[in-house]
Order: sequence, then structure tokens, then C-alpha cells
Amino acid sequence: MKSKIASVLAVAALLGSVGSAAAFPRVVTDLAAFRSGPGVGFLPILAIPPQTVVEVQGHIGSWSRVAYAGRIGFIANSLLARPVIVTPVVTSVVVAPAPAPVGLISAPLRIFE
Repeated sequence: MKSKIASVLAVAALLGSVGSAAAFPRVVTDLAAFRSGPGVGFLPILAIPPQTVVEVQGHIGSWSRVAYAGRIGFIANSLLARPVIVTPVVTSVVVAPAPAPVGLISAPLRIFE
């Protein structure tokens, strides 16, 4: 019990330096355990599905402190990747004016009785 409390206090001390970093997005690459602390000794809070974007707030060893679903927790760095940003291709289409019709009768139509 004392070692668990010491671990929690050590994590709390480290979080002061981690929390000041700017958050940046990462994509979860595989089903990830969202844990209460940085290590497999900490209980999983929930599972995060693959291709989910999380906000990384810092690192402690091989673990990332992330924000997900309104909570703060930890995910192993090996399960996070940079998101692929697809830049839209902007194309412009120039529509030429239609040419004037050729060979049409411009006189008013007369109805024959």
C-alpha cells in the first residue's frame, strides 16, 4: 500500500512539469487501455478504439498523458501515431461561354391554319 501511495505521489510530482506543455493531437493505432497512471500497474479507466484522436499533453517515460472524453489518463507511446493530414486539392474550373448557335431561324414562328 505504501509503495502505491509513493507511486501516486511521484506521478503527481511529475505531472506539474507535464501539464504545462501544449496539447497536440495523436491517433490511437490499436485498441488502447486508457489508464489512471503511467504504467501497467495502474488500473485501466476505459478502452479507446483504434483511429480515435486524443490530445497528448505530455510524456512520462514511455507513456503519454492524454485528454479523452473529458478525462485525463495515460496511454503507452507505442499506441499513438501522428494524424495524417490530408490537404484538400483546390482546382479551379474555367467555363468558357457557349458559342452562339449557328443556322437557327431568328424570325418569329408563324402558325399555318
